[in-house]
Amino acid sequence: MKKFIHHIIIILLILGLWNCQPVLKAPAATIYSAALPTPEIDSTNIDKYPMADFNLKVSDLNGKPIIMEDYRGKVIFLNFWATWCMPCVAELPSIDKLYNEFKDDNIVFLLISNEKSEKVKSYKTRKGYDVPFVIQDSTSKIPRMYYSRSIPTTFLINKEGKVVKASSGAEDWDDKEFVETLKKML
Repeated sequence: MKKFIHHIIIILLILGLWNCQPVLKAPAATIYSAALPTPEIDSTNIDKYPMADFNLKVSDLNGKPIIMEDYRGKVIFLNFWATWCMPCVAELPSIDKLYNEFKDDNIVFLLISNEKSEKVKSYKTRKGYDVPFVIQDSTSKIPRMYYSRSIPTTFLINKEGKVVKASSGAEDWDDKEFVETLKKML
């Protein structure tokens, strides 16, 4: 119960800071990241998710096309985010850690923002992230199944092309339990 009350207080503080000047968002995101939930894959309920649509096309930060079809047969971590989104900013350190743990394995990370590439490049450099960011621009094609009214939204797709997790909201992606689950998917 104490932990629950603690999380409620943190959430209320974050909500209070939500509309503060951008200079306060980074510390608020840091506080928020301490209370992120552990992502879970419910293998008993996996049939509720569809097969992935591989017709997704975006661009890397230099304008080179990235086509999801090229990654068929690999595990895909697909995340929609923005630099102005506090929950997105809160979960990015855990995604970066996850990427660094699995970057040499058969996992593709596609972190998609609809912001200008210059803004995302600057953000990535300032934060020192290794995870590759991609851009949804005028040449992009995002299949309807990936539309969401909120960010961050994350889809985890297994090697067979089945969506095994779809979630909206920030999570602690480098949690030990989730890392072990991801290793089993390789």
